[in-house]
Amino acid sequence: MRDLEQIVLVSNARRALDRGQFELIYQPIYSVDQREVASFETLLRWRTGPDRLKAAQDFSAVFADRRMALSIRDFVLVTTLRQAARWRAQGHKVPGISVNTTAFDLCSADFALNLADMVADFGLTPQMLEIEVSESALLGKDRREVSLTLEGLHYAGFSLTLDNFGADFAALKALGHHPFNRLKIDRRLIRDAMASKIDRAIVKSVIMLGHDLGLTVTAAGVESEAHMEAAVALGFDSVQGFFVCTPKEADLVPRICHVLNLQGQANRQDLLALETD
Repeated sequence: MRDLEQIVLVSNARRALDRGQFELIYQPIYSVDQREVASFETLLRWRTGPDRLKAAQDFSAVFADRRMALSIRDFVLVTTLRQAARWRAQGHKVPGISVNTTAFDLCSADFALNLADMVADFGLTPQMLEIEVSESALLGKDRREVSLTLEGLHYAGFSLTLDNFGADFAALKALGHHPFNRLKIDRRLIRDAMASKIDRAIVKSVIMLGHDLGLTVTAAGVESEAHMEAAVALGFDSVQGFFVCTPKEADLVPRICHVLNLQGQANRQDLLALETD
């Protein structure tokens, strides 16, 4: 992106943030084994019109600006934690929530401490918040600072997810050097595994590696019944995508959680009945 376009985009984003045009929606991560919602991922959207929402990947260049990236980070964290506290106050049993981070977040020496304080201010615990880390954050020039921050987050009690694994296998070695709890496989690997025996073997090996390291392995981008069947056959622990549920507004999250869990319980009972026949 050219410099002028970048300046205009960041300026528009800052104005949108000030005007309340950024919103959060939530998408469930569904446990294959337990047949219930394991957690929700917070997704950022930019409302550019009455019926128009831009996904974060459509304005990802904004996050190249440090000041803007950190401002959006603060909005996402405060809004997510406030909403989680509201659900709890209303008596809803919503599982953990995951939020995405940028390299700028993870280069901040006091990020883990500040986040722990922020969570406590809302009457919550670090165990309910999962921090998603992109492969690129582990490979940049600030990887040492990132590594220290990850250790701090782990020590404070936050769960860590390595996101979009497989988009660049350069992060493979990082699994053994950072305290991740979850490995989220890039959606393209699922598509490749459905079409190629070699790619299927690669994905199975990655899943086995994740399990050997004690990680929960999640398939991202599960958007059809065929994707779901492939994810189950490959041995994923959990899935996320439109086939399970599209992202929803905060008010719908408790209801979605309840419905998906009821469906899962019914499916589990059906399977048990088949096994005893």
